[in-house]
Amino acid sequence: MHYRSIPGLDVAVSQLALGGWLTLGDGVDDGEALKMLRAACDAGVNMIDLADVYAAGAAERLVGRFLADTDRDRLVLSSKVFWPTSDDPDDRGLSRRHIHASIDRALARLQVERLDLYYCHREDPSVPLSETVEAMSELVRAGKIASWGTSCWQPRTLRAAHAIAREGGLVPPSVEQSPYNLLERWIEAGVAPCCEELGMALVVFSPLAQGALTGKYLEGRPYGSRGATTEWVDRYLQPEAERAVRLFVAFCDRRALDPAMTALAWTAQRPGVTSAILGASTLRQLEHNLAAASFLIDDDICSELDRIFPPARQPWLRRLFRRWLRR
Repeated sequence: MHYRSIPGLDVAVSQLALGGWLTLGDGVDDGEALKMLRAACDAGVNMIDLADVYAAGAAERLVGRFLADTDRDRLVLSSKVFWPTSDDPDDRGLSRRHIHASIDRALARLQVERLDLYYCHREDPSVPLSETVEAMSELVRAGKIASWGTSCWQPRTLRAAHAIAREGGLVPPSVEQSPYNLLERWIEAGVAPCCEELGMALVVFSPLAQGALTGKYLEGRPYGSRGATTEWVDRYLQPEAERAVRLFVAFCDRRALDPAMTALAWTAQRPGVTSAILGASTLRQLEHNLAAASFLIDDDICSELDRIFPPARQPWLRRLFRRWLRR
């Protein structure tokens, strides 16, 4: 396992992180989930990625239970704020009030005094950006978080946030979290260069395109899979994406490569990527995916993957993602 730095943190983060979306606290039995958390840490994973809306707070509470029997100082804990967690009309967005209330609830669920990373889970055009930057800076200075970041923010908003922080003596965001995988490479043209320009880390999610890159959806949607139970996978199952995945699976078969491991390793080893967040619904699946940390993507493999998944042909997928963000 390799480790990379994030501005504001005194602990380097593992190139693979464990995410809690659709699994911890809900999609996976708690006993199995606790075993998965232990296995990930034993394999060198030290970053756990959460959000207040994951399983309506149950993901954070489960990790809080896990922390009672582990060395908290070795871990990088993150959560997120934006989406509503109740029917209260003020319990949403990136206002100062909501940010301060949400961090206190997250810390209570996790049973910790500080988070390492706190993300603004989406942009909030209804709140002045300066208010959001000020509120996140207040959390850093109060010692409730070590650093803050953004998720699915556009380059122009990231630059604006840094300008506000610079002009006001505030703390700028240190990391952006975006979707990134072989099917979804559009951040290479804007978000990734912007992060490099601003000195921000880049943490990415959906490295397997919600499982589509394993090839398991090529003949339908298996019972119990994300594709069968949620709509999150739909944008990865469009005809153009399916054609590319078929070529990818055939290439892996010819080279005796595992599609999941190849796709994960490619994402984690891309220039500019600090860490790739993976998910799993079973301990066996997690252990299989963690093996990607020791698999090297050589130049020949990379060239073939660029041929199958050329980034220039992906504007259609970006448009689908933007429509998904507006839901």
